[in-house]
Amino acid sequence: MLGCFQEIEFDFVADNPGMTLFHCHQQLHMDFGFMALFNYA
Repeated sequence: MLGCFQEIEFDFVADNPGMTLFHCHQQLHMDFGFMALFNYA
């Protein structure tokens, strides 16, 4: 969990091509739109 105005930088391996849900795990944030479905190849 990050506090207000904090930042984090991270690396990850995207090794599961197809439709992916990018979202926050806090329901209030998802309710306000911090959620997107995208497709990568």
